[in-house]
Order: sequence, then C-alpha cells, then structure tokens
Amino acid sequence: MQQTTNGPPPLPTGRFAPTAESLQAEIYASAPVVELDGGDLVVLTTDPDRAAQAVTAYAQAYDLPLDGRALARLRSRWVTFERQPEGDWLLDDAQPTDAMATRVHYLLG
Repeated sequence: MQQTTNGPPPLPTGRFAPTAESLQAEIYASAPVVELDGGDLVVLTTDPDRAAQAVTAYAQAYDLPLDGRALARLRSRWVTFERQPEGDWLLDDAQPTDAMATRVHYLLG
C-alpha cells in the first residue's frame, strides 16, 4: 500500500555548504550578499577587496550610508551554516579546521 502526504516535502536540516541560492542572496560585485536581522551583512567571498566592492554596491543599491569607517569594520570570519527545521538558517562562528567551515566577510550593521 502506498502512502501519500499532503504539502511540500520537509526541507533538509543540519549543516550545509552555502551557495547564493541556498542563502537566497543577492549578487553585488560578483559576490553573494545577505543582510541578517539587525542589519549585519554577510558576503560569501574569501577576497577582502571583492567583499568591500560588494558591500559598497549593496549600500548604493539600497541608498544606505557607508563610509571608510564602515568598510574598516569589514572582517573575515570562519563560520558554519545550519538549516533549521522551519527552513531558516543559522550562522555560527567556526574554526578553519572544521570540515564545514566557510570563510566569509562580515560587517556589523
């Protein structure tokens, strides 16, 4: 006997390797950018110059104030991404030796 379920299949949970699509990121200066709750920005790139260009382009697109002091706060961080059962994802600090760690650039909002 075959069972059927109503609704979409459940989303996979747990740690994952991020992509622009999985983060629902917008692309600026060839780098995916995500604005977190609270205004922090995560740029999915290891290149600090590309991250600064992406943040600048993002700020211009959304008419946000940005000056040299803001860009000076842009920091490289090792993080992991973990999808929650309700479909949201969390970002946690990680060690570079963690197999699921991803290097991003992060700007506090």
